[in-house]
Amino acid sequence: MNPRSPRKLISFDWAMKRLLRSKANFEILEGFLSELLGNS
Repeated sequence: MNPRSPRKLISFDWAMKRLLRSKANFEILEGFLSELLGNS
């Protein structure tokens, strides 16, 4: 892979940081984590 080419996959940590930038996204993140961890 060429170091100058854009990444084709989004890393999980980048996605979480992106979601956490906006307080409006906390409900989305909470729902995602609840489903992922099996909490209700």
